[in-house]
Amino acid sequence: MATTNLSALLLGELQALSTEARRKHPEIKEAAERVIVTLRGIRATASAEIAAELAKSDEVISPFVLSCKSNNHRLASMSVQCLQQLISYRAVSPRSIQQTLSTLNSVIHLGMDIQVKILQMVLPLVTMYDNCVYGETLVDALHLCLALQKSRDPVVSNTAAAILRQVVVAVFDRVVAEDREHADDTDSDDNRDTRENDLTRTFAKDAFFVLQDLCLLVAGSDSIFIRTESVDQGLVLELIESVLVNHAAVVARHTAMVQILRERLAPFIVHFFAEKTSFTLAVRCIRVVWLFIRDLHADLPPECETLLSILTRLVDPSSNAQPSKTAPTSGFPLFYRVLAMEVLRNTLGDAKLLHRLYQQFDGRNAAGNDSEDCHVVADVLKAVGKAAVERPELRTSSSDGIPDASSAGPVAGDGNGSTDSKQVGAHSCSLRIEMHKLLDKHEPPLMPEPYLAYLAFTAILSIANGLAGQVLPLCSENVVCHAPATVRSPGSVLDPELAASLKDEQVLSIKGLVQESWSVLLSVYTFYLAVCVDDVLFKQIMDTMQKLVQVSGAFGLNEARDGFLILLCRSCLPQAAIADHERQLQQGHARRSIGRPPSDEPAAENSDEPAAIQTALPLVTTSLAGTAFTLNKRQVECLRAVVACAQYLGSVLGPMWYPVLVTLQQADDLLFQSRNMPSAATLSGTAAAGSTASLSNGQQSKAASRRASVLAAKKDEAGQIVSSELALVRSDYMRMLGFVRTCGRDAIVWAMGALCVLGADLSTVPEDAELQAEEKSMRTMPRIIHRRLSAVLNRPTFAIELLREFAVGNADLFVGAAADASKGKGVWRMIMRHLLATATHLHAPAAMRTQACCAISDIVLKAMDFVSLAELQPADESEQLAPSFIDKVASGEAQVSILTPLLQMMRGTAGEEPDQSIRFVDVSKLTLDTVYQLLQASGRSIRRAWGVVFDIILSVLEEPSSSSMAVETLAGTESRKPGYLMRCVFPCLQLICSDYLEDLPPHCLRRCVECLALFGRQNEDLNIALTAVGQAWTLCDFFQRLESSPLSDSDAPELVSSTLAAAADLAVAEVWWSEELGELSARRTQQVLWILLLHSLAQLGCDRRHEVRLGAIQTLFRTLDMHGNAFDAWLWDAVVWAVVLPLARYVLTQRAHVFELVREHRLDELLEDAQDEAARIANQSGVVVEDPARLYGKQWDETAATALQGASRVWALPQAAVENIGCADQAWQCIWQLIQAFYVGEPAASICQCVPALELKPDVQVSADFVNTQAATATAEAAEAAIQRARLRTRDSMTAATGCVSALVSSQKLAAEPGWRIAWKAWLAMGALATAVPESAGSNFNEDGHGAAVVTQDALCAYLCLSATIVNASGGPEWFTETDAQALLQLAQVVLMYVDIPLQAADDCKMTAVQTQVLDIVLLILDDHVHGCLDSAAATALAAADLAKLAVLPYVLREQHSALNSSAIAQRTRTQFLPMAGRLNALDSTFGGQPERKRMGRAVRPTFCALAASALDHLGRVLSSASSEALLAQALLSGVWQDAIVAMGMHMVMPLASEDQARASDWFVRAVSSGMKQLRQAAANADASKALTSAWTAVGSVLPLAMDIPQETLELHKDSSSTRYERAISEASSCGLGTAAQIRILDAIAAASLEYVVDESADAEQPIEMAAFWPVLVRILEWGAAAAPEPVVLLGTGGGVDVQDLTMACFTWLFRMASRVADGGSAAGWVSKAAMPALVRRSAMALDAFVSDKRLVGKSPLPQSRIVLVRLVLQGLAQLQCHPAALECTVGSDLAMRAASGTAAHIFALYDSLVGLIAVPDPEMLPLVQQCLKRVSSEIFG
Repeated sequence: MATTNLSALLLGELQALSTEARRKHPEIKEAAERVIVTLRGIRATASAEIAAELAKSDEVISPFVLSCKSNNHRLASMSVQCLQQLISYRAVSPRSIQQTLSTLNSVIHLGMDIQVKILQMVLPLVTMYDNCVYGETLVDALHLCLALQKSRDPVVSNTAAAILRQVVVAVFDRVVAEDREHADDTDSDDNRDTRENDLTRTFAKDAFFVLQDLCLLVAGSDSIFIRTESVDQGLVLELIESVLVNHAAVVARHTAMVQILRERLAPFIVHFFAEKTSFTLAVRCIRVVWLFIRDLHADLPPECETLLSILTRLVDPSSNAQPSKTAPTSGFPLFYRVLAMEVLRNTLGDAKLLHRLYQQFDGRNAAGNDSEDCHVVADVLKAVGKAAVERPELRTSSSDGIPDASSAGPVAGDGNGSTDSKQVGAHSCSLRIEMHKLLDKHEPPLMPEPYLAYLAFTAILSIANGLAGQVLPLCSENVVCHAPATVRSPGSVLDPELAASLKDEQVLSIKGLVQESWSVLLSVYTFYLAVCVDDVLFKQIMDTMQKLVQVSGAFGLNEARDGFLILLCRSCLPQAAIADHERQLQQGHARRSIGRPPSDEPAAENSDEPAAIQTALPLVTTSLAGTAFTLNKRQVECLRAVVACAQYLGSVLGPMWYPVLVTLQQADDLLFQSRNMPSAATLSGTAAAGSTASLSNGQQSKAASRRASVLAAKKDEAGQIVSSELALVRSDYMRMLGFVRTCGRDAIVWAMGALCVLGADLSTVPEDAELQAEEKSMRTMPRIIHRRLSAVLNRPTFAIELLREFAVGNADLFVGAAADASKGKGVWRMIMRHLLATATHLHAPAAMRTQACCAISDIVLKAMDFVSLAELQPADESEQLAPSFIDKVASGEAQVSILTPLLQMMRGTAGEEPDQSIRFVDVSKLTLDTVYQLLQASGRSIRRAWGVVFDIILSVLEEPSSSSMAVETLAGTESRKPGYLMRCVFPCLQLICSDYLEDLPPHCLRRCVECLALFGRQNEDLNIALTAVGQAWTLCDFFQRLESSPLSDSDAPELVSSTLAAAADLAVAEVWWSEELGELSARRTQQVLWILLLHSLAQLGCDRRHEVRLGAIQTLFRTLDMHGNAFDAWLWDAVVWAVVLPLARYVLTQRAHVFELVREHRLDELLEDAQDEAARIANQSGVVVEDPARLYGKQWDETAATALQGASRVWALPQAAVENIGCADQAWQCIWQLIQAFYVGEPAASICQCVPALELKPDVQVSADFVNTQAATATAEAAEAAIQRARLRTRDSMTAATGCVSALVSSQKLAAEPGWRIAWKAWLAMGALATAVPESAGSNFNEDGHGAAVVTQDALCAYLCLSATIVNASGGPEWFTETDAQALLQLAQVVLMYVDIPLQAADDCKMTAVQTQVLDIVLLILDDHVHGCLDSAAATALAAADLAKLAVLPYVLREQHSALNSSAIAQRTRTQFLPMAGRLNALDSTFGGQPERKRMGRAVRPTFCALAASALDHLGRVLSSASSEALLAQALLSGVWQDAIVAMGMHMVMPLASEDQARASDWFVRAVSSGMKQLRQAAANADASKALTSAWTAVGSVLPLAMDIPQETLELHKDSSSTRYERAISEASSCGLGTAAQIRILDAIAAASLEYVVDESADAEQPIEMAAFWPVLVRILEWGAAAAPEPVVLLGTGGGVDVQDLTMACFTWLFRMASRVADGGSAAGWVSKAAMPALVRRSAMALDAFVSDKRLVGKSPLPQSRIVLVRLVLQGLAQLQCHPAALECTVGSDLAMRAASGTAAHIFALYDSLVGLIAVPDPEMLPLVQQCLKRVSSEIFG
């Protein structure tokens, strides 16, 4: 919005005003122009500055005043608008204010718009011009408002009334400012009458006159100051209310004003309520009355008292309050009572106001300051209380405690007689707006019928909150609990220090108010606790009742406290249902009464109780067992309030503890039993909602289904709610008990005594003589019926539970550990006597007996915590515990006294028959549980009790005596199961092993080992046996941590290996069990403990149960793994010879025996029980159970595997000193023999012989044919043994044995040659025996009884993986010899050809795992370590030879017909592998007729293609890396090089895969290119001519196949013009290499050939080794040169380019060979002689073909390739330097002889072809032809 200053605004308005008045009102125009001139003369720009300048002149308003007097509406409207702006900016001169008001008064008749603007100016005039608007000027302003208030226009009238209220308030606002200004002129110590009595000040006088006139006007008199006629009485009351609301303090400060109210207003109000009047005036008047009472009660006491009496009579016409002469009588409308009640509710709700009123009126009587009997507040309370309970129909029909929220009845009406089922509350029983706030209503609103009662009740709630707000801050919860009784008044918890800081009069007045009001409050609460109220109101009831109990207790008002507390106790229980329950118990059950009166004996009556309480049903102490009723949510809230009150007032309750605890017990029973039971209201509500009487049959069924689902959902919801409420209530009263200790000994005695009495009421336990006085006072409590119950309870007893909680929480008091232990001596005795009497009582219910035992256990455990604290606490910090208690703990006396109750429970001695011992199973279990918890919490505090603890543990394993016959009759179903108490006691042993081994002496440690062994052997509980085995690990950890003193040589025991026989280990163990032990730090003691533990584990490893057996073995060897570093030589010797080897031999023997029984079908007797159990399980569960015989074999297989693997790890342990034990080599050989037997499947008889002779050395020699599997299975006996071994080995056994080998090869024993030789021989034997397949073996040789393969790829791979480790462990050439290397390679080949293993995928693209490992073994020979052992050249030759065999293996097996298949490498491979491959052919022929059946899971036949390809790659790398002459010579002389060339050639010409052909060609080219000359140099010093010849022969045999040249082509005569030769070329087959690869191979071989002879002289003869190779090479070049020049009519459109490249490459090499000039020198003559004839023939053929084609096509162009070829030939002919005598000359002339013997002899030989080329002119060819002819002519003619 744009901003405009005051000058611009006035200029515009004045110009408009001047324009409007220029014709009819020139004077206005002139006045306006003068003001315009004045405005323009002001230089200021700010609006405030302009306004200040304008306020100095009276002429500013003249045009506006003249305009208003003109009676012109338009001019007047504009003027009034301008005046409003001037007034708002304070631009009007104070001297002109009176004129302005007069002007405004003169135009109020001109219209509503002007009237509204006038009203908008009145309030600014009064507030902004207060220095001039006073007196008569103020009267004028008020007249304006009063005049306009009478307007008929409601807008103007209402606006005027609002402005009038603001003006009147503003008048008093000015008085506040005026009083503040003159505050320093008066004495602050003077009283109010003398200080504020001066009405000479302007604003105070105006305010007084205004207030006086308002009081006169409201009473109907004429005003004096305002001088107006009659004004609306409601408006005047509204103005008075505004004054009192905003400035009651101002009125109270001025005596004159107070006097006006006393003389004028108060009489009017009194007379007003004497007669009936309108609702509007009644509302206005009652609001003024409220302000009188709230703000002026101290200044107008009599008037306030009168008004309170009037309100009391209005609320309760029958009240005996002293009325005034004009007090209202009966017959007033209802809204009078409602208005009066609302005022009284506000009064009672203001706690401070109520307190001041009580001090001013009723309190003077209590203090004795007033002779008159004043009971204003009491009358008000009684009236309000009576109004609150005046509608008895609000109470529910049932008297069964607090009604539930869902049981609401018809309580609210709409005024027409209709009712709705609602709850009493703010929503249903109140108005949306309170009646005294309905200022705009002329008639009272319709209100609910119980509205008045609701108002009264909320007033009562306000009283309670107010009293609590004033009292409870004077005492806190800490004060209640901790304040000593000596500083409190009897029965009071008021903080004396806080109370003393206040005036005694104030404390007494508050107490008097409480004492005056509690009876009224109690009656009202009694009424409304039976009314169905809403949740909000019920919460307020509970909060206020709780506060009232606390307030009463704080002041020591015991009568009031007991009244409210008993009301709460009885209201939170379903009294009627409990009474009915009592009657049913009396009628249907005969109960024993021990020392008590009959159950129907009436309780003592207390005439002093309020009538409301006396009419309620009494409390009973009977346990509500099996009840069908429950507590609703509100009763639970009431119960929590009872708990909170008891917690707050615990120190002063005294005997009241008993009714509180009785109530809690009953409620706890109901809540526990009703967790899954919905309330009656829930069920009735569901039934009512599901009524289907008016529905059809189908609809009724659907409705019934819905009703059932709703009922189930509500039932679950109700059960969850009750469970949560039970938890809340229990947490509340447990917290209550926590405060009892802080309340002093009296509170503890009363609370615990009440619990003991209550517990005795629920059982037949005799009364305690020590509680006679307290019990008598509690049993005589009013309205409580005491009954004894001897019944079986299904839940913990409330009293015992609370006793346990308190005793556990305060155990330091009872055992004497606390500094204030004197408070707990008697209480400890009282609690323990009651609990022990209940626990040992013969006729006590089982549940109570069990609960009492649990309570004693918990108390004992908690007491032992303080014993532990005393032991751990340093001496300088012992102030926390009593010194006497610390002394008892140190001596052990405290532990014995604390554990005495446990002994009594374990003995089970009945109180009535002390000589008879009854051993209750449940008590025994609880005792054992307590021992466990005791060990868990305070085990280190048990000093002299360890023997007792072990006796308790071992007593469970003993047979029960005859005196315990009653155990089964008293025990439950679970306790009759085998091993019940064993399962209870075993955790104690576990805890001792895990936490308290350090506290045990040596003999107890050995006893602990014995206990573990016994628990491991018992057959009643398998889980305990397994756990006992696992606990041995804890003992091992403990033994390992022990520090020991070394043994002297004289004390060192003899090694076990020196005296131990094969089966004498048990006798040795007996000696160890009986050996006397010394101190725990002694080394011998530790040795005995270690070997006993390990021997016990080994014995458990022979158990018949697989789980125990396996667990013991695993624990044994894990112990050796982790703790072997703590063993010395003697202990390791004993472990190896007395534990490890006997265990391994036993389990292997048993495994073999079991497998033999299974194979012979003789296992029925052994597995009879297992088969019966398996059948039973299958019949009951429907689950298919594995065959017991097979399962038994698998279990022993797993056991053997675990034992052997563990035994193998013993030698692999770095800390194991096995090399220092006796007969170490024999033990090493024994373990390898056992592993070998396990791997290959030796029978039991063979395993029993695996006991080495300790006096003989092991045999470690490996023969040359050690791995010859054919020889191993040649005889019938050997073949049968092989078949038997195959039946005894499994897949798991081979895997496990391989793992054992893996562990053993890491042992330090391999560092010595004997140890390595033993391992090497055993490893070779394992592979040889496992893969030995006799010829008589069937097709299922490698199958188990279920058709699964035994020896698998994984098994063999795992076995072969160990080869590198074993080989690398050898120490030098004297260890790993060439014979060993050959044996290793032979073993790899045998494993490779073990074709009985499954093959699931083809191996043509990817090697199988076994093939990969075999290849790795071959490459292992090339390892640096092997080179260190063997000669590097020999190792390389061995590996390369084996790689070559593997590379050609697929070709040999497939018997492909090729020239290479007759090579030496093919023959050797066929000789070596075909006998083993015969097994594969035999198996294939066996299943050849059944293709649908897959043998051993095999899907394809092995091809070894991927293996061959990979072997070829490695072979190429080996040859490429062989750089030394020794290696090359060895490779050449051994034939490895030749074999490699043939293998590469096979892969080139007969590729296994496309990528294989490419790699083979690459390796071939690399080998030929870089190797041939190096081979010649390497073999220069050796007789290698034969080897070199075979090498070039191999290259020559590969090259024709690579070039796709048929063999017959090579055998043709060199005259290639014959038709046969051309046909052979055209019919040549392709090997798939491609022309580019062929050219590359040809280039490599040709280049290698020329490089091989490059150093020879021109006259040198051809090398012998190349005699057969070189003609083949020349014929291949000649064949290639003839491939392209075909007749043009035979050339196609494509496919000739590659052939052209081959032809040009062949011509190029022919030219290079024919030339006498080589790279770097001259070429050998024999090379040129061999190549030149072929070159001449191919050149003549090419030239002649070109000539014939050119003539044939005529002018048509020839293919460019032909032209390029001819150009190449011509250029080569022109540049070629022919070797002399390269061509034979047949011409006899001299010139011919010269030409034929010259360097151009080749041109001369081609003379005819060149001449023929001239005859076919070609511009590209003629220069080349001329060059050739010129050269030959120069040769001839010089």
